[in-house]
Amino acid sequence: MKTLLKVFIVVIIIIGGVLIIIVGKKPFPEPECLVCGPNLVRILGIAEVILGLGALVIQGNLIEKQRNL
Repeated sequence: MKTLLKVFIVVIIIIGGVLIIIVGKKPFPEPECLVCGPNLVRILGIAEVILGLGALVIQGNLIEKQRNL
């Protein structure tokens, strides 16, 4: 049950990152710097999705190791 809850939380994090990327594509005037405006929001969304996928892979590996023991 704990494993299912952890996987559910990671999936919510991935969905949140995708939503950040979608919301970050609003038609704002593009600032020239990388760390301000929608560029930062888009980068953070992409990072959240990548970290969420990495956490899901790590969780899967841990589950597999527990099954083998």
